[in-house]
Amino acid sequence: MKLSGRIATGIIKWMVDTACRINDRELEKIPFKGPAIIIMNHTNFLEVPILYTHLLPRPIAGLAKEETWNIPVYGFLARQWGGVPIKRGSADMNAFRKIAEVMGQEKILVIAPEGTRNKTGVLRKAFPGIITMAMQNNVPIIPVAHFGSEKFWKTFKRFKRTNFTFRVGRPFYIKSDIGKVSGKIRQELLFSIMVQLAKILPEEYRGVYSDIETANEKYFTFLDEGIYSIDSPDPVWNK
Repeated sequence: MKLSGRIATGIIKWMVDTACRINDRELEKIPFKGPAIIIMNHTNFLEVPILYTHLLPRPIAGLAKEETWNIPVYGFLARQWGGVPIKRGSADMNAFRKIAEVMGQEKILVIAPEGTRNKTGVLRKAFPGIITMAMQNNVPIIPVAHFGSEKFWKTFKRFKRTNFTFRVGRPFYIKSDIGKVSGKIRQELLFSIMVQLAKILPEEYRGVYSDIETANEKYFTFLDEGIYSIDSPDPVWNK
């Protein structure tokens, strides 16, 4: 990252930490090295800078719509923070190749499967691209949920800090021996993946993934505590 990027990152961290009361204790569960994919709910502009600055110095990259690069401030940050542009609504092969490069660099890729902001904090229907990304690169998925940012403007207008909370779920692999992924299996996989995110959210935020008991986890291999060590100076995944 260039000096201008480091300065901007420091300023942004100061701004979000001033505006929000951030509970990031569970982020300690995320290892310092990938390769892995973080799936996260997408509420507003806050979660990306908060997650990025509070995961430092972990090497991470974020997936964002390609239009972001045309917006002055966001485009600058996307370039400085190693963003990966993707064309929404299509199978963007260039993006998939870039994702493979990121995984090869042992970075953690951050993805919001909903594709767009839900604004209320309540989960909405996700897109299935996460399935291809995880299976092609054989990397674990880490559910990272957050809540509280949907109240930001209300509390900001009252000159109060917004309570912002992170929760981290159990990492898991999609099994490689499930054979051909049909449309039906893809939808089942997507629902079950998003339920892993819904499980770590308060019930009122689960939205279309509220029926967590119906999720089929037979396609997953979960990584339990002890698979990696957050106490090590350089923790990595061990399958």
